[in-house]
Amino acid sequence: MSASGHFFMSADIRGIGTGFATSVSRVGAGIGTFLMPLSMDGPGASLTTVIATGVTFAGAGLSQWRLQRRKGRAAAGITH
Repeated sequence: MSASGHFFMSADIRGIGTGFATSVSRVGAGIGTFLMPLSMDGPGASLTTVIATGVTFAGAGLSQWRLQRRKGRAAAGITH
């Protein structure tokens, strides 16, 4: 169990978050499976790597931004 585990979020919130993250990762994997070969043939490996890095940092930034929005709030107030 992670450090944030059940101490901060209830089981239903953790379940929703895990399910959402899993579904988004599956969609991303499906899209990447078909777009990666096209991107490697077209723009090339360097631009493909830059794009993948940009998507990674955008996701990390979005996660940090959303985390900051709940800073200082009780877990009970986040559910609604």
